[in-house]
Amino acid sequence: MEKVRVFLIRHGETAGPQGVLYSQKDVPLSERGLFQSRKLVAGLKEIPFTAVYASDLTRAALPASWLAEEKKIPLFLRRELREIDFGSWSGKSFSDLLKIPEFTRRLENPEKISPPGGETLKELQARGLAVLEEMCKRFPGGTVAVFTHGGLIRALLLWALGAGLKNFFRLQQDFAAVNLLDLFPEGPVVRLVNGPFDLNFKLLLERDSEV
Repeated sequence: MEKVRVFLIRHGETAGPQGVLYSQKDVPLSERGLFQSRKLVAGLKEIPFTAVYASDLTRAALPASWLAEEKKIPLFLRRELREIDFGSWSGKSFSDLLKIPEFTRRLENPEKISPPGGETLKELQARGLAVLEEMCKRFPGGTVAVFTHGGLIRALLLWALGAGLKNFFRLQQDFAAVNLLDLFPEGPVVRLVNGPFDLNFKLLLERDSEV
């Protein structure tokens, strides 16, 4: 199977109060989030994408649809690319959650403690990997943009780096951050982590080809 290049993209800033676990709630992008997304899509126009995948939540699906329309390529909206299900913690602020002992224990042992009524990091990672596997089979040799969420991106990056989920909180993912993976038959190679949305992506790939 040929290499598949994957741009893992976090959605832009969301509307509403910051510092809230929105989880799988369908929260729209803020004005700044819309700006970040437009700038990002404009910067990706010259990349030879084969397809676009996205979470079906608006904050990820909207910019994905812009890129797919711009490039005239297929768009696949998938529930499996949603943010982690935080269960009963969904919609709560960090300040409120820090008063919950189980939540603070999760910050120390994220792979062992899951949100009440939610999902584990292992479950999150597994559903993301299933989509990557499908992608590789459907688009061998292709370049795919994936618009998704910070939690899922962290889980996939840890898999690509061969690191345990206990390191979940050691990876920063800013709004509209871009990560780049090359998925080879022999295993993944991480090319970029938490790149800014206004990065010159064409120049980045040109430099990569010179190495």
